Amino acid sequence: MSIVSELPAIVNESALTHPTGGSIRLDDEQSGMQVEVNELEPAVPVVAIRLGGRGGVGHVSNLRTDAGLESICDYLLVVERDGKTHAVLVELKKTWNRKAKEQLRRSLPLLEYLRSACEVERETRYETGMTTGYLIICERRRLDKQSPKPRPVEDYRNIKIRTRVGTTISLDLLTGESQAPVTTPTVR
Repeated sequence: MSIVSELPAIVNESALTHPTGGSIRLDDEQSGMQVEVNELEPAVPVVAIRLGGRGGVGHVSNLRTDAGLESICDYLLVVERDGKTHAVLVELKKTWNRKAKEQLRRSLPLLEYLRSACEVERETRYETGMTTGYLIICERRRLDKQSPKPRPVEDYRNIKIRTRVGTTISLDLLTGESQAPVTTPTVR
């Protein structure tokens, strides 16, 4: 069995976002941001797990919050395509800001925890060749001179973070097979 098919069995149903009609809708209640991941293929398994916010998996409650460890990204998407497994940590922001990069970086232990919990529960080992990606999706970006505009790919503390402006992305973007945004950005 693949980790994509096993992950839904170890998290609460409220943390799962199910595909409908060839797409998955990611919502961030706090900012009101909504993103459609479209062009899903029926033969390509995808699981979307809400990490942060209400109904999300979240961190263990005994971690120190003053260290910023409670600040995690919004979603984990795991895709199995062409024999490869891709895990993508996704942060949704209405307007791009620098805090999103740190939220992504701090979410990696939660991905590792879920993978390990799945291995313990299913008494199996999953491939260690799973690629991990980091993606910030924002609806718009500020154009003032004080705020730097996001770069499409940025190195941040030993991780590569991709940034997209828009509310629609494709499966190819999640798996790293496409580097171009799918939609025209809204600039305000």
